[in-house]
Amino acid sequence: MERGTIEINGLRVQSRLGITDAERSSPQEISLDIRMIPKRKMLGLDDCIENTIDYFEVSECVKELSSSGERKLIETLAEEVIDCLFVKYPLHEVRVTVRKYVMSNTNFVSVSLLRTS
Repeated sequence: MERGTIEINGLRVQSRLGITDAERSSPQEISLDIRMIPKRKMLGLDDCIENTIDYFEVSECVKELSSSGERKLIETLAEEVIDCLFVKYPLHEVRVTVRKYVMSNTNFVSVSLLRTS
């Protein structure tokens, strides 16, 4: 079966993430990569957005989720994003990578989670 992918790379969002209260005291910019494999084939969509996954809608959903509440772990945010996307969209597979820019002498730290239905 043909399976295509939809990817959002480097989505910048604000989130309160961190182990310490001080780290979570104000929002910080993080970034996410989201790779989705829809259940529906991506051929023959008839040039109609209703026949696919709207990546703009996905990005807005992820921005809203990321900015709500506080989390200690970036793993928690990645899992919440996956849960949300599987509830809202007909997906076969989702991979989420969350990047946090907090450690000196590094570009970023990250975690990637993958779930298949």
